[in-house]
Amino acid sequence: MLPVIDTVSTSLSTLKVLVVEDQPFQRNLLVGILNFLGVKAVESADDGLTALDALERSRGGFDVAVCDLRMNGMDGIEFIRRAASLRVDSFIVTSAIDSGLLVSAEAVLRSFNMQLLGVLPKPVDIERLRGMLAYCKANKHVSRRSTGSISKQATSISEIHEALDKCQFVPYFQPKFCLDTGIPNGVEMLARWDHPSLGILPPDAFVPTMESADFIDALSDSLLSKAMICANEWGQIGCDIGMAVNLSPLTLQNTDMPNRLGELVRLHNIAPSRLTIEVTETAVSDNVSAVMESLTRLRMQGFAISVDDFGTGYSSLLQLSEMPFTEIKIDRNFVTGAIENKKTALIAESIVDLAKKLDLHTVAEGIETSMQLDFVKKLGCQTGQGYLLAKPMSQRALMKFLTFARHSK
Repeated sequence: MLPVIDTVSTSLSTLKVLVVEDQPFQRNLLVGILNFLGVKAVESADDGLTALDALERSRGGFDVAVCDLRMNGMDGIEFIRRAASLRVDSFIVTSAIDSGLLVSAEAVLRSFNMQLLGVLPKPVDIERLRGMLAYCKANKHVSRRSTGSISKQATSISEIHEALDKCQFVPYFQPKFCLDTGIPNGVEMLARWDHPSLGILPPDAFVPTMESADFIDALSDSLLSKAMICANEWGQIGCDIGMAVNLSPLTLQNTDMPNRLGELVRLHNIAPSRLTIEVTETAVSDNVSAVMESLTRLRMQGFAISVDDFGTGYSSLLQLSEMPFTEIKIDRNFVTGAIENKKTALIAESIVDLAKKLDLHTVAEGIETSMQLDFVKKLGCQTGQGYLLAKPMSQRALMKFLTFARHSK
């Protein structure tokens, strides 16, 4: 049986939520549901202008704004576009509009460069709302109150250089599961900064600066070296599972990278087949020839290659067919959207069918609810990943997790 996160016991009491809904019954219902889920700080507004004013006046801002799309006066799309730069970290959309139009609206919202946790068709699914809020809580590395100081400090080139020298960048790992057996069959390595005063920081706090300052290869080398040591520790407890790593497009364009990675696995006595290099479609299209060379040479050495966020890029199928991929990773938007939208479900089904015909391994990411888990299993996906199954964790926590999973078979 697949291990799951107990979202019921995940405290949501520290979240601050703004509800934007022009229908009194629906507004009061949402506030009541949020209180039932344990959210104590809930404010509401009956239109977009009132909500914008609440954001301007708020002290510390809001973790989440739950907003209806179809409202009198300012509609939800306009509100979110204007609110995206104000004091709100994430958005959840509710609506009773046609599912096809809802998909289009969601695409527009995601183009606003903001965190969209998901869409809730009406009537609201309480468990799905709970999952979105739990995801927000788990990713709340730092409070909105300190965002300004973090932005200033975490993006400082001199501090990043010092952090590299002091080995403050550490790998975190999110387990992946065989959907047939429920047993962990791999992990995805994720970059984190163990900041001495700000705590654990996510990649967006440092990766953009490191890429612009030409530090990204140093980050990759440091994290991969630490991850190799971690992988050997898994083997010592009888878990020779695989590990997926995301490499920056800039790193992939460096044609010396395959040599460095090959030397690294030989140094740590790790079989290349245990490593999967994840590359996005965008990275492929940035510099086709250099990326193609790196991926082909890595595949020749025995590394597996995964196309991440499949279906969200704009690469041609011909271009993708020429890449030495061994795995397709289905983007979380197809997983989260398939339950309510038939077109999204059909696209996800087509991706899995295409992968099977091409003899490619399939991984579904972003699994947050039991319904989504049932859906991807029914599709025939081989591996699953998401907050319903396990969240990202440190090496110490992962060792405990793998030990428990091994003894509970």
